[in-house]
Amino acid sequence: MAVGVIAAAVAAGLAPTPASWVEHAYSRQWYLAWQNVVTPVSSLVGFSLLDPAAVIGVLGIGGGWWWGLRRAGATWRERTAAVARLTLHTAAVSAALYLVFLAMWGLNYRREPLTARLDYDAARISSASLAALAGESVDRLNALHAPAHGAGPWPAFEDLPERLGPAFDRVQRRLGAIRPAAAGRPKATLLTAYFRRAGIDGMLNPFSLEVLVNGTVLPFERPFLVAHEWSHLAGYANESEASFVGVLICLAGDAQSRYSAWLYLSSQLVRHLPPDVRERVWAGLADGPRADLRAIAARLREAVPVVRRSASRVYDRYLRANRVEAGIASYGLVVDLLLGTDGTPVWRELAAPIDAPGDVEPLP
Repeated sequence: MAVGVIAAAVAAGLAPTPASWVEHAYSRQWYLAWQNVVTPVSSLVGFSLLDPAAVIGVLGIGGGWWWGLRRAGATWRERTAAVARLTLHTAAVSAALYLVFLAMWGLNYRREPLTARLDYDAARISSASLAALAGESVDRLNALHAPAHGAGPWPAFEDLPERLGPAFDRVQRRLGAIRPAAAGRPKATLLTAYFRRAGIDGMLNPFSLEVLVNGTVLPFERPFLVAHEWSHLAGYANESEASFVGVLICLAGDAQSRYSAWLYLSSQLVRHLPPDVRERVWAGLADGPRADLRAIAARLREAVPVVRRSASRVYDRYLRANRVEAGIASYGLVVDLLLGTDGTPVWRELAAPIDAPGDVEPLP
């Protein structure tokens, strides 16, 4: 039994999977069908289901090893057999979890790239277009700072499903979803202390399809953080695609959400500029958004370097194991998606606020 489960997991991990099948049968149909059941149910619980599950799992495996070794005989042969048996059982449990992961959410890593549905052209990516969009991000921040900060208190995490949920639904439908994913309730987690030290802002629990957030992120970071994690909920597993869709969700929302998106975008865009161009672009930034970006940078400096590097290495291996060739560098590829679609009718429609007139047919 254990060997069979391990063999099934190895086969599932290595077997070629047609991207078109994953896209149309899994990501757009089966996955969204159970996501619309699992996420609303898990959102009824105010705490992260990952927390007790992780504690039970660690205690269960640790207790199993302790009991198995305790019952083993005193001879070297008996103890070696016990260790081999426990190792096999632990590997089987890990393999079973991997199979559940693939079925619940993980196959989304193997879907067709989002560029197949966008008016994307790599020829649009150039130093000039990067500098132009970076300059636009500064102009947008300057224009949105007062409306965003003057619109009242920034939404708490629990307010975002109501505030940003309609934009989440609209962007999904525009991207071709017949059955949009349900917006999940952002939840705090016992992992917050680790998130803070590792520089992690949030994550998706792929087993209960719930969004976990770092409660220490700043108020004006919350809309984009939740939109990014919701994009994972919608089946966009690739980090660059989740960031791209998260930006679209925020731009389709209110002034505070749009400001949050441009705060994220400005840093992503400007970091790729040559130093002289970067300095020129930042020179146009007003004091208000400059202070917000400095506050974000100060928060990120609270991360412990060794913990952050370790977390990055682990996540890089996880992404590569799930067939994301760029690994953790895939986060930065959102710039290519932005530049490759910037200025197109598709981009203008996708990025329009939710109350903008004139909708068009969904993308295929």
